[in-house]
Amino acid sequence: MAGVSHLWEPDSGLLRDIESMARDYRRRAEEHLKPIVSSYYPALLDGGGEYRKMIELSTKMTMVGHACTEIGGYRFDERRRRMSALFGACCFIGDSFIDDFGDDAAREYIERYELLLTRGWFDIRNDRERLFFVILTRLFGERDVLDPMLRQAIFSLFLAQKRDVDLRLDPGWLKVLRRRSRLDQLRVCARDRSGHAITVLSLFLVPGFPLRYHHLLYTAGALIMYIDDHGDCYSDLYHNRVTYMNQVKNPSVTLLRAFARGTERLRKGLPEGRGREILLAFLYRYFITRIEKHRLERDRGRYSWTVYE
Repeated sequence: MAGVSHLWEPDSGLLRDIESMARDYRRRAEEHLKPIVSSYYPALLDGGGEYRKMIELSTKMTMVGHACTEIGGYRFDERRRRMSALFGACCFIGDSFIDDFGDDAAREYIERYELLLTRGWFDIRNDRERLFFVILTRLFGERDVLDPMLRQAIFSLFLAQKRDVDLRLDPGWLKVLRRRSRLDQLRVCARDRSGHAITVLSLFLVPGFPLRYHHLLYTAGALIMYIDDHGDCYSDLYHNRVTYMNQVKNPSVTLLRAFARGTERLRKGLPEGRGREILLAFLYRYFITRIEKHRLERDRGRYSWTVYE
């Protein structure tokens, strides 16, 4: 892609470390998750690429979790690796209710998840819901989820998901806005959904994560969502999912500028150390692979749901 050459790039040794970590964390994520899936929703194992995509998201969350833990001043031990994998699986299954079963299922998920957050339970109706509840319960059991910061972050993430679904199911009010205002709404929605997610993850792993770094993790989360949406551009368009990155006039240039600005902020604002380097190298690797995904899937349409390691 034109313009990538002038971006900050991790050195070859750090990139090799990131590749090695990804392989290790992919294996560990499966060790944590496969027994749970086998016990509560074994059909997922036979569902084509869906199980592999869940493992990939859990691997991504483990990589980000490792960086956040070290930025927060702690060691990324086995317990934190397990929590990161659980968080990734929880995000994957929750997103599947929103994205993969139609508008009615998305609306119902939001209503039932709000019931879970406000009352602590909902009636489980099928194995997919059972797996989601089991994973969420195990994750919530690792920390005091009534801690004000963590509780606020969890509910803020839910509100961002709700807004995303509302935009999709009732797009009429977006159409009456000027183009710039419409794009701002879509951009903020994408930023908040992933920004709150990385905040929740960091607070699970490091209770009392330093406040002075929260806005920088938010920046990293926003970049991850923009990168994701660019990689999924053609699949989203095929399924009539409107995102910020598939509505801007030149998405490649928009992403490149956001990535350059965001990584510069992270380099200057985060404390020097292994955590910062892991986060920046992960973002670079993710950026490059999703640019390639965007290119490869330009003509794949409905079939652009490939698993990318």
